[in-house]
Amino acid sequence: MNLVSSFWLIPLYPLIGAALIVLIRRRAAFIAPSAIALSFLHALAITASPSGGPLDHTLYEWMPGISFRLFADDLSLLMVLIVSGIGLLIHIYSIGYMAGEQGFWRYFAYLNFFVFFMLLLVLASNLVVLYVGWEGVGLASYLLIGFHHDRPTVNRNANKAFLYNRAGDAGFLLGTLILLTTAGTTEFAALNQLPASGAMLTAALLLVLGATGKSAQLPLFVWLPDAMVGPTPVSALIHAATMVTAGIYLFARLAPFYAANPGAGMVIAILGATTALIAATIALVENDIKRILAYSTVSQLGLMFLASGLGANSAALFHLATHAFFKALLFLCAGNIIHALHGEQDIRYMGGLRDKMPWTFRLMTIGVLSLAGFPGLAGFFSKDAILVAAQSSPVLLTIGFLVSFLTAAYASRMLMAVFFGVYQRDAHEAQATTLHTLWPLALGSIAAGYFGPHSVGAWPIMIGSGLVSIAGLYLGRSIRLPAFLKFFFGRKWFINEAYEAVLVTAAASRGSSALGWVDSNIVDLLPRLSAGFTSALSLFSGWTDRALVDGTVKATALSFEAVSYPIRLLQTGRIQQYALVILLSLASALGWYWLR
Repeated sequence: MNLVSSFWLIPLYPLIGAALIVLIRRRAAFIAPSAIALSFLHALAITASPSGGPLDHTLYEWMPGISFRLFADDLSLLMVLIVSGIGLLIHIYSIGYMAGEQGFWRYFAYLNFFVFFMLLLVLASNLVVLYVGWEGVGLASYLLIGFHHDRPTVNRNANKAFLYNRAGDAGFLLGTLILLTTAGTTEFAALNQLPASGAMLTAALLLVLGATGKSAQLPLFVWLPDAMVGPTPVSALIHAATMVTAGIYLFARLAPFYAANPGAGMVIAILGATTALIAATIALVENDIKRILAYSTVSQLGLMFLASGLGANSAALFHLATHAFFKALLFLCAGNIIHALHGEQDIRYMGGLRDKMPWTFRLMTIGVLSLAGFPGLAGFFSKDAILVAAQSSPVLLTIGFLVSFLTAAYASRMLMAVFFGVYQRDAHEAQATTLHTLWPLALGSIAAGYFGPHSVGAWPIMIGSGLVSIAGLYLGRSIRLPAFLKFFFGRKWFINEAYEAVLVTAAASRGSSALGWVDSNIVDLLPRLSAGFTSALSLFSGWTDRALVDGTVKATALSFEAVSYPIRLLQTGRIQQYALVILLSLASALGWYWLR
């Protein structure tokens, strides 16, 4: 079988792996990583083969204008390599991290199930197939976030993630339907050739709403930090390298479409810059190590949105790739720390782990420096590319530099709190798969930046970015915020409270009253009208039955009774009278005869 032409098998390997694990419930630690490895090696073989142009394969025609068709070009293969490559390392890491957990086989089945839908998403040739993958990763992430379903907090946060994603997905679906009804197709190649119009702008903005849900941006970003209740490898896979980058991939795939509708692009840039700044300030005062990394993810995704909105999709994808390495590295290092401290996640109760966990310390330092954009590391080059793209807007450029400074500051604060200071807890270094799988991620966090697009003549931005990173790392060690800012940032800008007041309290109290009025006066009006009509119809039918039907029968009977009345007078039932009548009749007849 030709590996290139059979590229459509790439997403099937993890699907088969998930099915096998569910059926046999054994050897999950072998089946799940093997399935992801097959997808990675298949994609790698296609990438290394002589380029013959994009690949496509139609599995079947669903309905006119909508086919279940897969498509592979450089962008798709890049995403496949990131998803399957990072996913493979996380699968191997999970073997040691999840050992002894109840539901071990179920965990790996969910992981394979998730990767299947993510690969389907990035290989889709149209919005309909992409939507299948889009919804699939939402379902799989819900199962993974809620893996420890016996804990009430876990269930609540898993539901929150699911519902916020559904809110965004509703916008995605409406945008897809608008494109299908106005353009008659959802194929990316056709959509990228459509001219600008009001309908296209509306569809583009609805797709942006879908992306804000999946990629955790304003107004739907609040679910991502709460999703940290899932196992740490899940956080690394879903919320660092794969699912949350789906929105960036969508913008890159529809780059010409958004270029034709620049208003939508500016909305994307503003949303991204605002989200990046808000999330960075929250991470600056957060104390849960996984939540710090979660808000960091939200912030870094905001920078990618900023680049995509400005049309610099190559810069956004560059940062997506480097972010996948250093953020997965940071999450897995955090997993080692949490495991070593028997579940402790609050950095205020950590400290002095540099000597107890020397390798984790070195690896996490690489991840922190890359996240902070330290000169020479991968994050520095990709973040620099975004800042170069933002030169056209002084405001957005200023926000970009400010976010870069805050990123370095909270990363430095986290590193110092965990590994320096006074040793407080008993801890041990990670072993086997939980340690050795981190080295490829560390290598990518260092070297991946040298393989991306580099701007020519951007030395001022590059120097400024490096200085901001170094300043943030230095000042973040002992940063002190004013009390009101610390309180404000610590309450997450009161965004959750605002949603609670608007969406829960108002919707639950006033909304229930409004719905009660609608139910009583509008919804119940329909059965009342139907009942009244039926009652009136039955009254009319009863009158018709009594007055017309029964009246006709009675009138007929009365007419026969009237006609027969004289005859009934003769019918007395007395034989003597009948004999007399007969005798008189004969006498009369004879008399008449004789008279004639």
